[in-house]
Amino acid sequence: MTSTARGALTVHTTAFNVDVQRKRELGHIHKGKSALRWTEDDYRYHLRNLTGKSSSAELNATERRTVLTHMATLGYTPKAAKFQTFDQAAKIKWLWRKIDEEDGLRDPRPAALLMFVGRTTGKGVADVKFLPTQDASKVIEALKAMLDRAKSAKR
Repeated sequence: MTSTARGALTVHTTAFNVDVQRKRELGHIHKGKSALRWTEDDYRYHLRNLTGKSSSAELNATERRTVLTHMATLGYTPKAAKFQTFDQAAKIKWLWRKIDEEDGLRDPRPAALLMFVGRTTGKGVADVKFLPTQDASKVIEALKAMLDRAKSAKR
């Protein structure tokens, strides 16, 4: 994982996130090709003209953005309204409820969840929504393991 500072914001990049972004951009390029009614020859012409490459699979992130910017000047704008961010706090609370439904908790109160989070991360928070992404991921993995144990104990 790499981290880069952008002003006061630190951006964490993982191979998974890079691959997801690549696939999303390639999808937008192919949808743009259809929306602009480009033939296969038109498509290859624009790719070669903009990037020197004839396949979108060969494009790096900068080249993909170049193609998408060019498509935008021609009238195509990708629709990203369906994309929803992953809400880790909601997942943590959902897992906590599921563990309780499986009788895997001694104390199902929200305060007990916050104590669990504190023990798992070594950090106290007033609400799970304030957890940094990395700590929230650690809590989610711990809760998944607890849920699995609770389910297997019921069998």
